Amino acid sequence: MSYELPRAAKLKVEMESKYLGLSVGRTHKAGKKCKVQRSPANPGEFVIWFGKTEYAKVAALQLTDTIEYCDGRQQF
Repeated sequence: MSYELPRAAKLKVEMESKYLGLSVGRTHKAGKKCKVQRSPANPGEFVIWFGKTEYAKVAALQLTDTIEYCDGRQQF
């Protein structure tokens, strides 16, 4: 199964993130730019990337309440 490259987006709500390999992270405010892609391990989740080593996961049903795509492509 193939997955798309991460799409540009920005947060609608405040969100906690984690660093790869660590259990600590930080809080990102609404309006923060990020990249979003479907999780390869769990299709019911999306991974939100803040740089290369910082991420957060969100359920597919909550994605539209969490982020807004800003790459100009049509949303489904």
